Amino acid sequence: MKNKVFLFIIAILAIIPWIKVWPQHHVPEISRESFRQDSTKAPVVLLDDTLFYIVQPVGIFSPHERADRINSILDHILEKENFDADSFNLFISDQTHYIFYKDIPVMAIYPHDTAGVSAMPEDLAYTYLEALKEGFSQNLPAYTLKTITKNILYTGIIILLVIIVVFILNWIFRKIFRFLELRKDRFFKGWHIRNYPLFASEQQFKFIKNLLVFLKIGLILFIIFIALPLIFTMFPATEGITRKLVGLIWSPIQKILLGIVGYIPDLITIIVIYIIFRLIIRGIRFLSDEITREQLVIPGFYPEWARPTFMIFRFVLYIFMFIMIFPFLPGSDSDIFKGVSVFVGLLISIGSSSAISNAVAGLVITYMRPFRIGDRIKIDEIIGTVMEKSALVTRIRTIKNEDITIPNSKILTSHTVNYSDPARETGLIIHTTVTIGYDAPWRTVHRLLLEAATGTKGVLKDPAPFVLQTSLDDFYISYQINAYIRDADKMLHIKSELHQNIQDSFNRGGVEIMSPHYRAERDGNAVTIPKNREDDAEMTGHPETNESPLQKKRGRKPEIKS
Repeated sequence: MKNKVFLFIIAILAIIPWIKVWPQHHVPEISRESFRQDSTKAPVVLLDDTLFYIVQPVGIFSPHERADRINSILDHILEKENFDADSFNLFISDQTHYIFYKDIPVMAIYPHDTAGVSAMPEDLAYTYLEALKEGFSQNLPAYTLKTITKNILYTGIIILLVIIVVFILNWIFRKIFRFLELRKDRFFKGWHIRNYPLFASEQQFKFIKNLLVFLKIGLILFIIFIALPLIFTMFPATEGITRKLVGLIWSPIQKILLGIVGYIPDLITIIVIYIIFRLIIRGIRFLSDEITREQLVIPGFYPEWARPTFMIFRFVLYIFMFIMIFPFLPGSDSDIFKGVSVFVGLLISIGSSSAISNAVAGLVITYMRPFRIGDRIKIDEIIGTVMEKSALVTRIRTIKNEDITIPNSKILTSHTVNYSDPARETGLIIHTTVTIGYDAPWRTVHRLLLEAATGTKGVLKDPAPFVLQTSLDDFYISYQINAYIRDADKMLHIKSELHQNIQDSFNRGGVEIMSPHYRAERDGNAVTIPKNREDDAEMTGHPETNESPLQKKRGRKPEIKS
């Protein structure tokens, strides 16, 4: 029983392929041989299989021209994605029958095409339609398999070629890197602008190496970019990816290239404006250098004004140049560009208020000329030499080698003492004060002070030093010695030596330098003249008592009172 059922199923499966569903429209049996036997007729061929012949011309088109057009349309249909043989349809319009594949017109059957064929135009059109469907149904699987196999083979060849080319590129660049590494000292000497090393040899080698690596990666990406569209076009399902990929990469490149080409006239305008302003700035720089070297003298214009004036003119000219160039910049008329410009300007104006005040103060100080670089000055309680004077700050180095940075706005609001200017012109006066008791004759004190000043290195003989009696106090007289010097930088050293000479001079003269804590009345205490040298002891008279000749003569002893 089971064997009989199995044989019955096999018989049914064997009969099914021979069962043909009759179309809704009755197509009479027309012998295919009636339009295939004549070799002078134009054949319609699909994959080396002749489907039917075109017999009659249409207008100026011969049967062969009509057949060639139909063949090209069929070849195009074979390349369509998701091909379906049942998508062929027949349409009738004004006694003319049209065969379409979806929305693609394939051919037209006219009434006179039935000449020589015993069939009506409608029957002939349905015969052609069935021949197309049958031909595609029979040949498409073999064609698809053959095409897929061929495309896979071509894809493999393309991938293999890409791998070979990439391997060759890597090999070539490895050879280049090795060649440059071995001859690095020969090819890379470094780049210098005058005496400034712009690129050291090692930096230059690394730059060239990185540039070659970037070139290698770019070539590999370019090869892959060329290969991918070729691979994707092999298969109808991925053909759309090729168009999208090419569009994604080529569209921005095309926009950039078109933008560059369109921007060339504006770029030329910007270059011309820049060159004109550079020539003007170079001319002003030449005048500034000539005034600084005092080759060009302008009455009332000091040489130290030349450099800051040039900086001001250059800044103003660059501002004007930017204003002229701004309309020619790409995207300068866009709202985003304008908004960003306003935002950046607002940030600068808010955050640079102190910087602007210092810059304005630096400009005012420059034209006030209170000091120059190298001058010894005093600002508030800071004494030092001016090392740098910029638009925002002034740097001073004190006598203790301390670098102090002072904002220009503070300098403008403080009092500044310049020691170097008078030292260069008439001589700087240094002074110091000593207090001497009323028992010492003022002429003797004057002589001893002048003797100490003239014996000090750095003190000028002309103008000569002079003494001023600044006060007559209750217990002593204040004497001020004044001396002229030229070197303001050595002011403290000269003054220190002057103090030493005053002590030596007064010791030799036997005159006691009083302190505010001492009184002229003595109670027998020793005088304050130091006993540290034999010649000092001889000049003071009695080393045992350390009593001065004036004290011995007057018969009184010094008194120390707190």
